[in-house]
Amino acid sequence: MGVVDDLAYLYLDLAAELGLDDTVLVGACFGGWIAAEIMVRSTSRFSRLVLVDPLGAKFGGRDERDITDMHALSRAEYLKLAWANPTNGEVDFASLPESELAAIVRGREAFALYGWKPYMHNPRLKRWLHRIDRPTLLVWGAEDRIVTPAYGEGWRQAIPGARLELISGAGHFPHWEQPEAFVDRLAAFVEGNR
Repeated sequence: MGVVDDLAYLYLDLAAELGLDDTVLVGACFGGWIAAEIMVRSTSRFSRLVLVDPLGAKFGGRDERDITDMHALSRAEYLKLAWANPTNGEVDFASLPESELAAIVRGREAFALYGWKPYMHNPRLKRWLHRIDRPTLLVWGAEDRIVTPAYGEGWRQAIPGARLELISGAGHFPHWEQPEAFVDRLAAFVEGNR
């Protein structure tokens, strides 16, 4: 069984193989979790970190759910929690080519494989977030009900100097629901204006 740690080391090796240097690392949702796992291991190849509504850390108490159980929801319930406007997340799966459907299924399989137990977090990650020594921007959909802005505040407090910026009119995927606002924040941060 794979764990997210394995993915972090795989991507660190890939960054070395590609000769990446002074790179801005950006990760959203599950990718944000992987990005955080990479950065607690080594920040040497990266200049900045942007996490967009990441999963991966446990900030609440043992019996508190920080991350909505997406696998226990109907499609309609999921859309209402993940999107500020649920119609933005609707997909006509019947119209997609088979290759795209296969990619979606493989992605969901990996999502479950790496994030199933414990559910969508690494119990050890929170204690290592202090190791992230690069400027960090947390971008959060103000209407995200998969991981709420309060959960984002947990990330902000755990990463030294991190900033949390909310995007209104967006849920769990602000980069898709409000792409212009997302790009504005990302560009300002990467250019060092924020």
